[in-house]
Amino acid sequence: MNIQQFQCPACNAPLNPKGSALIVSCAYCHTSVIVPEELRQTPGAAGWATHVYDSFVSNENRWLVGSFPSEYFAKLDQFIADGRYRWQAQVTIPSTLTTAWLANYPASDFHLTANGKHISGSKAGSSYGVIFRIQDNYNFYWFRITDNQFFAVSVVKNGQWQSLVDWKRTDAIKPFGVNQLDVIAHETHFTFKINGQIVGEVESEHFGRGFVGLAIEGYTAGEEITFDFIDFMLRAP
Repeated sequence: MNIQQFQCPACNAPLNPKGSALIVSCAYCHTSVIVPEELRQTPGAAGWATHVYDSFVSNENRWLVGSFPSEYFAKLDQFIADGRYRWQAQVTIPSTLTTAWLANYPASDFHLTANGKHISGSKAGSSYGVIFRIQDNYNFYWFRITDNQFFAVSVVKNGQWQSLVDWKRTDAIKPFGVNQLDVIAHETHFTFKINGQIVGEVESEHFGRGFVGLAIEGYTAGEEITFDFIDFMLRAP
C-alpha cells in the first residue's frame, strides 16, 4: 500500500492527500476528512518570519485613511485610532467592494491573519475580510465573512468575479464578535480558517504572487455599515 494513502473513516475508500492539504474530500462518499499530520507535505509555515504585525496603534504601515465618498458609497470614512482600523460606510450601489492594501510586502507563499468585528448594520447586509495576491484594483483573491455566519472565497480577474467557494454557513463565525480570518498560501494551494477552524481549501493558479490587504463589501443600498479591524499579520518565508 502507498504510504501516502489512507482510508476514509466513513466508507473505507482509499484517500490520497495532495501536498500540504489539511482536508481531503472522499471521491466515493464526499466526506471531508482531516489528513493525518504525518502524511502532509508541510511547506514549513511554522518557521516563516513575521513581515508585518500591525495592531493599529498608529499608521506606520501607511494604510489608506481619510474620507472617500463615491458613486458606490455615499459615505466612506477610514481611520486608525485606539487600536483599531475603523471603516464606516453608507452603501449606494449594492454588492460594492472597497479595499486597502500594503504596497511594500508582495508575497507568494504566506500566512495571513486578520482579526475584525462587525460593529453596525444588518447581519446579512455586508461582509468583511482579507484580500491577497493582489495585482491591482481589478485582480486579486477575496475571503470574507458575514455576521449571519456565512463565508465565501472569490477571485477577481480583469474585474470579473469567479467563485472559488460559494457562500457557505459555518458556526465558526461569532456574530457581532471578534473573528479571526487566516489564509495559508502554498504555491497554488490555499487553506482558509475562521477562529482557528479550517472551513475550506482550494487550488487556484490565477496569481502566483501579490500584495495583501483588507476589504469590506455592502449588499444593501442605503444601509450604513461599520467594521473594525483589530490587527493584521503577514508571515512568509
